[in-house]
Amino acid sequence: MAKKYFSMNEVPVGTSMIVRESGEKVKLIEIHNFPTTFKTKSEAGIEKEYFTYQVDILDWPPKD
Repeated sequence: MAKKYFSMNEVPVGTSMIVRESGEKVKLIEIHNFPTTFKTKSEAGIEKEYFTYQVDILDWPPKD
């Protein structure tokens, strides 16, 4: 059976991520397309945008 493909545009709002450069934990608040970027909010309340390759998405894609 073929593996299901998950698009970066399908990551649910509220998903936790780790910024690769700083190790900071952030939450996804919005997805922008072309190119795909994630608008995030840090635990300190600071909003910032990251490209998909700049973050590690926690618990994504779903295992089943």
